[in-house]
Amino acid sequence: MLITDSKDILNIVVAFSVLWVALFISWLLYYATQILRHANQIVSEVQERIHELNESVGYIRDKLELVGAGVGFIMDGLKLVTGKMMGSMGEEYENEGNEGVKIAKKKATRAIKHLSR
Repeated sequence: MLITDSKDILNIVVAFSVLWVALFISWLLYYATQILRHANQIVSEVQERIHELNESVGYIRDKLELVGAGVGFIMDGLKLVTGKMMGSMGEEYENEGNEGVKIAKKKATRAIKHLSR
């Protein structure tokens, strides 16, 4: 192969340039596909974790609903028990309170009479 004129040199340079551009585009496409593949893996992992988190939250919610229902029954029972216990004790405290109010009124009227003299 003989290079006879400048046109042959130009053709060789153009061929090498096209080769380098083709290699660069191939390299660029390879790395772009690798980046997209990794992005796809990350999205899949995030979706799996979100699904697991959703299942965990649902499980916890169900357990809390059961506990809440149980606590409601316990509180109703405690209300009944304390209501019955305080029924008799409440009457005693109410009577003592009324007597205390009567005594306080008597002392207040005596003090007013004493001060008004």
